[in-house]
Amino acid sequence: MKKLDIEPLTRLGVIYFNSKLEMLEDLHCKMYRMDTLVSLSTHFHDYFQIWYVSKGEFLHTLGTRQYRIKKGDLFLVPPFTLHRIQAFEKEKVEILGCEFMPPFINERFDDPSGDQTFFDVNYLKHFLHSDCSHHSQIVFDGVTDGKIRNLLQDMLSEYEERTPFFQIILKANLLQLLSIIIRQVNGELVKAGFQKIERYRDTMNKVVEYIDQNAHEDMKLEHICAISNMSKPTICRLFKEWTGKTFNRYLVDLRIANALVLLQRPSLSVTEVCYATGFNELAYFCRIFKKYTGISPNQFRKQAMNK
Repeated sequence: MKKLDIEPLTRLGVIYFNSKLEMLEDLHCKMYRMDTLVSLSTHFHDYFQIWYVSKGEFLHTLGTRQYRIKKGDLFLVPPFTLHRIQAFEKEKVEILGCEFMPPFINERFDDPSGDQTFFDVNYLKHFLHSDCSHHSQIVFDGVTDGKIRNLLQDMLSEYEERTPFFQIILKANLLQLLSIIIRQVNGELVKAGFQKIERYRDTMNKVVEYIDQNAHEDMKLEHICAISNMSKPTICRLFKEWTGKTFNRYLVDLRIANALVLLQRPSLSVTEVCYATGFNELAYFCRIFKKYTGISPNQFRKQAMNK
């Protein structure tokens, strides 16, 4: 399938590819395979473009930088980025292409208010910097390269076959593809994060195990500092990174989870459950329990007993 099958628009002598002409009316994503490549002068488009090269090579220029793209390479071009393609004569190529508009990731990208504080912004923000060098030529290791190629081939098959619900699978695969690319272009950050995890793994496992086994005790952050031999700011930061929760939130969540189990034992009163789980103040326990579950401990017990 040839990519340039629609006459492009031009603006001030620069070729402009428009998603309204390039994509299906109800699908902001397009997949294709190219086995012929022609040189293309400076152009831009209003969509994200991903090319993966499974055969051959060519030159790709963004701004003043030129990249020799070859088999196994991938590049991602953000919207409205000027670039050009120079094909080599008689060079046999095979390119798997994916083009998509931000609303295909999340419809809120079309929000006219410009509010982009939602989670899915993370899929695209890494590629919207003025410096495109990190994603203009990406080389993967053998295992990751296989994943990329298989994902794009699956996406192409879904797009061409149009099996019911293919849009859902297409989007799911695109999110996985972007996730792999994000990790690759942030390799140093990923490496540093891995080293950090390994450095503190034993300490944090020890801290979490201590909390899990002693949540019923009168536990303070000072205890955790003593166990980890770290200052409060350091252990608070690491604990949040490790568990996804603050120390206080983790402890309360754990105590509530334990209370849900103990309340199903008729032999224990609500007050006994309160002290057995480490809350040590009945009014506070009842208030927090209702905040978590929407009902009081007594109501939860009645419902549990009825079941």
